[in-house]
Order: sequence, then C-alpha cells, then structure tokens
Amino acid sequence: MLGAIVAFSLGSTIVKKSGIPGPTMSFWRMILTSCLWLAILRLTEHRWITWAEIRLAAIPGVVFGLNITAFFTGVTKTTVANAEFIGALTPIILVPAGALLFKEKVNGRALWFGVVSLVGLMLVLFNVPSNSVATWEGNLLIVFAMFSWATYLLTSRRLRQQMSVQSILCAVMIVGSVTVLPLAVFTGNVDEVTTRSIPYIVLLAIMTGAGAHGLIVYAQQSVPVGTISIMQVAQPALAVIWAYLLLDQTIRPIQLLGMLLVLVGLAMVVTLSRRTAPQSAPPGDEPLGPEA
Repeated sequence: MLGAIVAFSLGSTIVKKSGIPGPTMSFWRMILTSCLWLAILRLTEHRWITWAEIRLAAIPGVVFGLNITAFFTGVTKTTVANAEFIGALTPIILVPAGALLFKEKVNGRALWFGVVSLVGLMLVLFNVPSNSVATWEGNLLIVFAMFSWATYLLTSRRLRQQMSVQSILCAVMIVGSVTVLPLAVFTGNVDEVTTRSIPYIVLLAIMTGAGAHGLIVYAQQSVPVGTISIMQVAQPALAVIWAYLLLDQTIRPIQLLGMLLVLVGLAMVVTLSRRTAPQSAPPGDEPLGPEA
C-alpha cells in the first residue's frame, strides 16, 4: 500500500517534468495503460475484454478520461501543492453524495472536519510564493478533476458486483482513451510528443496506471479498507515533497499550516465516515486508488 501511495504521489511531478501539454500526456498515458491492462486481463483470466463489459463501464470510463485530462492539464498551470491538496478533498464530496445517492448515514462531525480541511486549503491557495506558477485557470481545472474523480468513484461503485478488478480497469482505460482522443485532437496537442517526454509517459503508465492500481488491489487482500483510506491521506504531502526536491517548488510556512489542517481534517472525515458505514459493505465499495 505504501508503494502505491508513493507511486501516485509522484504522478503530478512526472507530468510537469515531461514538459508536454496535459492532453498529450493524458492520451498517450491512457493508450499505454489500456494495453497494459489488456495484457494483465489476458494473463490472469485468459480472455479478452468483451463489448458487454465496455458498455457497462461506459459512463465511468468517460468520466475517468475527463478526470485524467483535467488533472494533467491543470497541474501544468498551477503548483503541485495546489493540485494535490485540491484533489485530496474528494472525500468531502463523497460523504454527502453517499448520503444522497445511497442513503448512507452521515456523521455530522465528519462534515465539520471537512470545514477544517477547506480552511486549510484556503491557506494553501492564497499564500502561493511569488516565484511559483499558479493560475486560477489551473486551480479550476483541478476542481473539475476533483468532481469528476468523485463522479467516477460513484458511477463505478457497483461494477465490482458484475466484473473483476482487471476487467473494470481494462474497460475504463479503453473508454477513457476514446474520450481523451478528441480532446487532444481539438487542442492540437495529440502529436506534441518529444524524445524527452517518452520516458515520462511510459513511467507514468507503468507506475500509476498499472502498478499502483495493482498494488492497491493486492493490498486489499490483507489491509482493511479503512486503513487504506487513511494511508491515502498522506499522498498530497508526499507529492509536495517530490515537487520541492525535483521541481524546486517552494512552500511558505503558512502553507505548511494549511496543509496540516487539510490532512488532519481529511483523516478525521475518513475515520468518522468509516465508523458510520455499514459493517458489511457491498462489493465495489473498495477504493481503486486516486487519480493520476
């Protein structure tokens, strides 16, 4: 599980290091990841993906493709700290959404801790160092990515009742690739692949698209889902460390306070939400890992 979190935390830094537009990275990453999951499905279940499975995953796949494009584009227009800590607020959307859509019980204290995270996020966003490249266009794209990721989790929730993890991810990646293609073509970025960027595309596809997701699936066999959720709260903090070490992005002390508030608030939201969740959760409630 720790390996998966480290891999995901490196995703935003890899996108920025590649030096290519977000739509370009998202399209080629999705294509390579689709091939990897097709191979994994073939090796583990000795079959290919079916049209019926692709149809079942159509909506989650479209939303996932939009999520990846928005996040990869947004992270090139803002700081890694902004991108990761905005994206980390997904649980604050999922808790009330679960109550509305699935009649789940909501712990009122969880929502108050969500407010703590929002206050922390404001400290991060409004105190960006003057030498950092952070635009509100980039921040808004990350907000869209956060909502689309939450939508993906909600729409893919029941697929585990009918499909294996391998077939879900294979179908989602294929549909996502088809979704991203017109976006990359429309922006004129689909062919903006450089010799320097190819290793980053391959690394991102293997490390996050296949490796991190696979590690989370493996971890679910022995690590409680609640523990996995709590551990994933550490991802944005690790991402900021990578950005500091590999991208020379600076952080102001007041931003560190904001990050601490975000992490503490999220940890409490996840903890309190797990305590009020039904003891026997239906198949498909397990997280498949964060975006990127």
